[in-house]
Amino acid sequence: MKSYKQAIDSIRSRVWLAEIRASADLQPVHGIASRFDPDSIWRDAAGVPHQSKWYRYENGTAVPSEKLTQTVTAALPSLSFQVHHPVWTLLRNPKPSVRTIERMVNHMPVRWRQIFQELKSEYFPYRQINLRLVTKYNLAEMSYLDALLLFELVRRQTSLRSVKKLENLTFVVLVLPLLYIDDPVWKYQDAEQMKASLRTIVQSMKLSGGYWGEILFPVDRLVQAISMQRVLVERHLQRNPRALNTRERRIRFLASALSNQSDESYVVATTAFFKEHPFILHGGTIFWNPDGYVKSAWRQAWQSLKREAKYRHFANCLTRLSHCK
Repeated sequence: MKSYKQAIDSIRSRVWLAEIRASADLQPVHGIASRFDPDSIWRDAAGVPHQSKWYRYENGTAVPSEKLTQTVTAALPSLSFQVHHPVWTLLRNPKPSVRTIERMVNHMPVRWRQIFQELKSEYFPYRQINLRLVTKYNLAEMSYLDALLLFELVRRQTSLRSVKKLENLTFVVLVLPLLYIDDPVWKYQDAEQMKASLRTIVQSMKLSGGYWGEILFPVDRLVQAISMQRVLVERHLQRNPRALNTRERRIRFLASALSNQSDESYVVATTAFFKEHPFILHGGTIFWNPDGYVKSAWRQAWQSLKREAKYRHFANCLTRLSHCK
């Protein structure tokens, strides 16, 4: 069984290779290596060519060097996935040293460093993605990896005394993929790969220690929610073909969908929730846990998406039922 560090490295190599295939219109690993890394191919005594390095990338057992990724990006400028983004260091090392964190922050663009300091020092009232959050923290200008690095760094550095802030940051980090459905991490993986990636990211978050609480968004439902966000974009473009023609507009549209108060079922279904406990015992008296209602409302929202006619456009997103654990 892979360790979570190996699983993280597997995400990096898998997504990188998938984006290369899509951009270069090349499928066989040998063909990709021949075009972008010919020195990695060697011939045996019979003159038969062999390739092993790129097959390790495909299997997720090796990570391409920074030099190689730069070489490939120079040949394919449209590539946007960052194999060596600092967030991978953070996820591989759930408890980084102060020096490591300082180095990550110092390498951020100036505006992002300012946002990082604001996130650290200010009260954070958001429990869901909305336009105010996107605007305040310039999320439309970031990739998924950028946003994950910022919010997760702040979450890991937030004092245990600031429970509400820790909770709110956790809520937002869990649903960030719904804002960045076009990011290579979610664009170039199938449903099972996305689930595995989400589990790996959450595992790293839990291993960071400190406050975690019992805030959940089951990965099977989260992957379905990503699909529903894509459906909303497609439907909007069918009605308005020239709309959403910039990355910023698409992200703002997706944020609006996640906070549209006129569609309560969709907003509730695409929000994380507290794990339900049947009751709590205090001084010999049994009390029903108030958070149980939150989970029940979340489940009911998903049932509404499945059953109500006005959500029939989501039918293909909900064909594989999941269990809320």
